[in-house]
Amino acid sequence: MSSPPRSSPLTPKRQRGRDRVTAIFEAATALFAEKSYEAATMTEIAARSNTAIGSLYRFFPTKEVLAAALLERYGERLLAALDALIDRDPPLSPADAANGLLGIIQRLRTERSVVLSLIDRGIVWQSGVEPLRAALIARMSRLLSRLGGMPGPHDERAVMLLHLVKAIFALPQDGSSPQSAQDGEAGTVLRLYLESAVGTEPHR
Repeated sequence: MSSPPRSSPLTPKRQRGRDRVTAIFEAATALFAEKSYEAATMTEIAARSNTAIGSLYRFFPTKEVLAAALLERYGERLLAALDALIDRDPPLSPADAANGLLGIIQRLRTERSVVLSLIDRGIVWQSGVEPLRAALIARMSRLLSRLGGMPGPHDERAVMLLHLVKAIFALPQDGSSPQSAQDGEAGTVLRLYLESAVGTEPHR
């Protein structure tokens, strides 16, 4: 009698295995973005990542387990990128912070879109979203503090900054407008809000 499939991914202990899992994540993200979660198959993910199908199932016993791991990975990558920005030395200016936030958005835009589609379809649990939101608000509050603002325990500025970042993440990517110009405008909006939030003199 066969045992039921695991409900969690296998964590590789060696660098080679970690590199393989990274390739699987990148292949799955690309295929889910191109074809949708439902249409993409584990066989295609294995082929795109140059992974033997048996190895893929060893790391991720089902496509649902892989999808849940994508959500966790996205949250970890987003929080780590924000921590690196906040802790950057020398101290940040609002322009530096705006450029840094925009860079994070550009790097993780496709990954976030895929994760949101998985949540909307009920493929991964909504319960993983609220802790991430709380952690993101805490990071935004830390960023404002680093810029010289004085956030309180329930700082609306941190919440508003998070909403601005989400709005920029969600800008259409269909080629209807030049991407560099669109992101340039988004960077300006972020900079102006950060300058206002921390009480610095806007650049002319």
